[in-house]
Amino acid sequence: MWYAGWDGGGTKTEVCVLDETGAVMADRSFGPLNPNGTSSDRVRETVRDAVCFLRSLPGGPEACGGTVIGAAGISNEDARKLLEQAVSEAGWTGRVRLAGDQEIALAGAIDGHGAILIAGTGAVCYGRDPEGRFHRVGGYGYLIDDAGSGYAIGRDILNAAVRAFDGRGRPTVLSEKAADRIGYAPEEIQRMITWLYAPDTGKKEIASLAPILTEALREGDETAREIARKAAADLAEMVTALWRKSGMKDGELALMGSILTHIPEIRTGMEKHVRAEYPDIRIIAPRRSPAAGAAALAAKYASRD
Repeated sequence: MWYAGWDGGGTKTEVCVLDETGAVMADRSFGPLNPNGTSSDRVRETVRDAVCFLRSLPGGPEACGGTVIGAAGISNEDARKLLEQAVSEAGWTGRVRLAGDQEIALAGAIDGHGAILIAGTGAVCYGRDPEGRFHRVGGYGYLIDDAGSGYAIGRDILNAAVRAFDGRGRPTVLSEKAADRIGYAPEEIQRMITWLYAPDTGKKEIASLAPILTEALREGDETAREIARKAAADLAEMVTALWRKSGMKDGELALMGSILTHIPEIRTGMEKHVRAEYPDIRIIAPRRSPAAGAAALAAKYASRD
């Protein structure tokens, strides 16, 4: 008997298969699956490819004890229907459950109680208390939230650039670096505004400016330091709020996402804030991938059925 977990993203889908002992039996990547940013035809193609892979495993579908498919936006009814139809059209008749991307990431990242802190394009903290109850803080989208995320950092970089141009803020190397990344001269601030509000500029494009912060930090830029300190404090605030809501005093906190893995100043600043309030939290790297977490959930659900 084996169990399959899918981590369906906007660029690729990882499928992990665990055997009855919990060991990884197979791991393969396919196309995008996120139904909120991928065409329905592409979603169906990815599902067909993944199902074909599962059929090729020892014992075939009859040996599969369960499958959990995780993807962002799964709470959207249209997204759920699309995935369910795609799985049915692919001819997979085994037991399938759908789960949110945060749920499978948490299942893979920690053992016992605790939380994951994700800071990539967006940001969210999601956890499980000792009684098995789930808690969430943040992650309400870039229009009103996502503090500490790559989007928020990119927005703050652009804000610093226009403030420096106007004389409302101190000069910063972020101005030149943002101009170079986007493709305009620092004094051509209107070209930056045109790029910012163009129809094809979205949250991902703004978040893609976040690596500029690392370059500016290396050069000792004070405005970059302020942005990093703000991001660290915002991320720590999500963590401490979740621990207060849940009543936890300890547990594991797994760090995920490009901001926490690639900008050490933000990670260490966040950790300092968190440990000042909750010294018994154990901050770790994720123990397993989200796809492995989804497969572990499939095994857990099968044991209950």
